[in-house]
Amino acid sequence: MSQFIIEDGKGGLFNEGGDKVSVLQMEVDDPSFPLGDVTNYDEYHDLKPPEKQQNVEKNETTSKKKKVVNSNENDASTLTTYRKYKKEDMEYFFYLVNEKGLPIRAAAKKVNIPQSTAWNWHKKGEEALDDFVEWRKSGSGRPVGRPPTLIDAHRDFMVKLVDENETGLTLDQMLESLTTEFMGLKISKSAFHEFTRTKCRISCKRAHFQPEERNSVEKIQQRYDWVKYWENTDLDFESNCVFVDEAGFHINMKRSFAWSKVGSRAVVKTPKTKSKMTTILGAISPFGVVNMKVRTPKVAQSKKRKLEGNKEDKGDTDDIKRNVGTVTGHYFNFIANTLDVMDRHEEFKGHYIVMDNAPIHKHEDIQLYIESRGYNCVHLPPYSPELNPIEQFWSICKSKLKREALLQEETLTSRIKEACNSVLISDLKGFCRYSQNKFDDCLERKPI
Repeated sequence: MSQFIIEDGKGGLFNEGGDKVSVLQMEVDDPSFPLGDVTNYDEYHDLKPPEKQQNVEKNETTSKKKKVVNSNENDASTLTTYRKYKKEDMEYFFYLVNEKGLPIRAAAKKVNIPQSTAWNWHKKGEEALDDFVEWRKSGSGRPVGRPPTLIDAHRDFMVKLVDENETGLTLDQMLESLTTEFMGLKISKSAFHEFTRTKCRISCKRAHFQPEERNSVEKIQQRYDWVKYWENTDLDFESNCVFVDEAGFHINMKRSFAWSKVGSRAVVKTPKTKSKMTTILGAISPFGVVNMKVRTPKVAQSKKRKLEGNKEDKGDTDDIKRNVGTVTGHYFNFIANTLDVMDRHEEFKGHYIVMDNAPIHKHEDIQLYIESRGYNCVHLPPYSPELNPIEQFWSICKSKLKREALLQEETLTSRIKEACNSVLISDLKGFCRYSQNKFDDCLERKPI
């Protein structure tokens, strides 16, 4: 049934009953912004792999390990023993080498010590006899060996140095900073590397680059205000939210690490031509993948027809602009299709549609349309990918694509579909739980 819309002369629109209404400027399912199917909620539940029963497997594994340990406690043959050398062993070794003239290998065999230990003693010379210490466990009442060169003060300095540095340090720079701070300290690079890895719990990892503004005072305050506002509502990432975003994929995506022979470079060959970016628009929830669409190019007018027609035709210019990338029209069509999927499932009734604050997400019609369909629209604070669980989902999907090259009969879209449908519900819940737990960091004004 059609209704009349009345304007009050001040820009306000009202229906026949006097209720204020809003008219959408954008058209639902506009063919100018086509999208192709990838997967949806029903298809995901039909194709997803069975969930892993992690708790049961862990308990069984733990009980088996306990049984093995108990059965081996009284079996002396399964225990590994280590030789403790005495000063008399070292004296006898040097007697055989210096007085008897035996080769180091023969002397080691005579004393019944490994050749590596014998060479180490020989390298240090007889001065090692004067410094010889019996290595014992702490608490035995006997000497515990030389005190370590690097102590807790050095560890605390290194941890603080790495935490405060935001540009990345090399091992040489870290060692130089340590020796500058502690004058007279002498340590080899290899020993220092072992110290940072085992005692400081610092390791070299792949760097993840973040915009400098991401954890500025202003952005931290905006995240604090956002959490403060929404914690007083029924918003719950683990029960009543659907998370929406888009991501780019291309056919030449490769892993950053590869295996190769020791001493040789790991080389991964890539095609000469640059691959075209494929944009996927997605929506996930704690209950499963809700909807996935691929942005498909609009069929443009042929060049021949353009030459025959008016070259200054504005319609051609609009078509060119629309083919540049994902725009608000694509996103609006995706939201409309996603809400259609949610309408078919009772568990999504009244859910929040959570998205970041990208310009194409903040068009007024998008929020009006979502609310007119009985759902709620939530925009995350700027520079807050940690608060959007779908960011982790995209990361998993991309890693799955990088594992194997496309087969001849496969397409990029079919591989993306397979990757999306292989993510477990337990993983999706974990993504949501991770982002929800970041609320506490926001309230404590911590960088994320």
